[in-house]
Amino acid sequence: MTHLVAGIFDIVVGSVMLLLFFRFMLQFAGVERSDPYAKSIYQLTKVVDVFSRIFPTLGGGRVSLSAVALLFLLRLIFVWGVLDLMQLDSQNIGLFHSTDYNMAMIDHLHRYYSPFMLFFVASVTLVVDFLRLCQNLIIASFVISWIVIFSDKVHPALLLLANLSEPLISPFRKLLPVTGMFDLAPMVGFFLIILLEVIVKTFGVYLINL
Repeated sequence: MTHLVAGIFDIVVGSVMLLLFFRFMLQFAGVERSDPYAKSIYQLTKVVDVFSRIFPTLGGGRVSLSAVALLFLLRLIFVWGVLDLMQLDSQNIGLFHSTDYNMAMIDHLHRYYSPFMLFFVASVTLVVDFLRLCQNLIIASFVISWIVIFSDKVHPALLLLANLSEPLISPFRKLLPVTGMFDLAPMVGFFLIILLEVIVKTFGVYLINL
């Protein structure tokens, strides 16, 4: 029964976190609330607007610290709830099965549990997962760009998904030379985010082994 509750908890928290990630990226990309395909996400994440009274937005309202705070709070609640309240070991946490790194961090937390370690592991794994989602956005935008080239008709929802990666790609597009039909910016952005992920992982492992 406990494993079933943990599984349901995993699905619910993971789904809400994914929604909050998309809310963050919509705001970061400057997508208007009136956009028909973004409207539902804005409506489902109204709690971000409530928390924005406590956590200010940066970058002209594009960087939502309230969304980041809620993402961290959910990750913290999830890890604490499963390891402490439900008394399950890390092998039974479905959300962390996707990467060996997250599993290793949770295993370390299980062995050396403390409030500080809980805070640290929640922070590092959240950053790593956030960077992985950004990588997936760039891959999706790259695929969609080729669909646009070879197709006369592209669903607006796909175009919206591609627009979410623009804040991650556009800085490199301004620096790189124009190469015609082939855009190097997504590739450069993708590999730099991978490099950042490696740095965060290395830093995390180094600190927990001090």
